[in-house]
Amino acid sequence: MEPRNGEPARDRRIDALGDAYARALLAGDEVAAEIAIREAMDADLSAGEIDDEIIAPALWFVGELWARGEISVADEHLATEISVRVLALQRESERLVQQRRSSRVMLAACCGERHIVALRMVVNLLRDAGYEVLMLGADVPSEALASAARRHRPDVICMSATMPGGGDRLLVAMDDMLHAWPSARFVVGGRGLSSRLRERPGLAVCDRVSEAVEVVDAVVKRAELN
Repeated sequence: MEPRNGEPARDRRIDALGDAYARALLAGDEVAAEIAIREAMDADLSAGEIDDEIIAPALWFVGELWARGEISVADEHLATEISVRVLALQRESERLVQQRRSSRVMLAACCGERHIVALRMVVNLLRDAGYEVLMLGADVPSEALASAARRHRPDVICMSATMPGGGDRLLVAMDDMLHAWPSARFVVGGRGLSSRLRERPGLAVCDRVSEAVEVVDAVVKRAELN
């Protein structure tokens, strides 16, 4: 597809994504097509912008190539089928974002825990995924955590433990928060997790930052089924 010139950075970004999507269709590469659409969603393009300025122009371009005899009808049909599946992916992603907006996640590290880089990464992932996020930060006393849980009533509380003894302090803090807010569900992570903590019933463990959204989704869904 021909790029647009002299337009703002956002339009240039749309052009680049449109070109990537069209190339993926012509190559019959569904994975690359999904990546282009996910990047468009990550760039905060609306569903209408994605449909009108990326998917539709790419399909029009493929149709033109077929009409000129430069690709086969099989190539054109494959491009259409890939786009149908990508549209379904796009709609499902939008549905999940809307669903997540009704859930609140509170994140914190308990008293004595100051290493929260990974927890901050999780904040960004959850916020981008659509969750309402409350980040309390590092070294939060147990009574303050309990008070925050009582006040904000989060659907999920994410905690990390990286320091020696952090797992035991986390258990105490969780008990205090459950006393204050019995409906709380917990997701924990970090190198300081003890076997005792990992074996606690009803607790979800997240070993990788990249898995945080998936783990929180599962906890929220399990709570909804109970």
